[in-house]
Amino acid sequence: MRIKGLAGQQIRQYLVEALLILMETKDYDHISIGEIAEKAGVNRSSYYRHFSCKEDILRFYLMTIMREYQETYRKGPDRTFHAYTRQIFDTFYAHRDDLLLIHRNGLSYLLLDVLNRCFRLKEPGRKLPAKEEFMISYHIGGIYNNLCLWMDHGMKETPAQMTDIALSFRPEGSFTLLDIKDQESQGD
Repeated sequence: MRIKGLAGQQIRQYLVEALLILMETKDYDHISIGEIAEKAGVNRSSYYRHFSCKEDILRFYLMTIMREYQETYRKGPDRTFHAYTRQIFDTFYAHRDDLLLIHRNGLSYLLLDVLNRCFRLKEPGRKLPAKEEFMISYHIGGIYNNLCLWMDHGMKETPAQMTDIALSFRPEGSFTLLDIKDQESQGD
């Protein structure tokens, strides 16, 4: 049965949920757009109004997780590097089952796309000094690789354990990518 009168955000969310449900029992490469739309209860045309490919559905989902992480961190009273790091792991842990499903299907590379977009490293027309660009890239790579390794481990380590591990090799005076974004917004 098709659902009518849905807002764009709802349609995107239904498509995410449908794809993730289908991925539980079927290989990602064998899932069709028609199956996703049918499972979501929307027309194929609704799918194509919001996404151009299946990977875009997962990018949208991963960006939703990143927005959740950023919003929770910004609203929290603790703006330390520890809180920043812990919030990343807490948020990803809350989505563990879906993230592991994406990872098992060899689609974790989409997370790197989202991290780069989220922290505006690949923003068109954005010019940064080379040193800052390399610093941001280095930071994003560390987050990405730690999250992928954690998923390789089945996310068995708790967010607290992951925070302790990540902070054990943190250089003194490290920044957060949100600090850079905060500095940029103050300059606007």
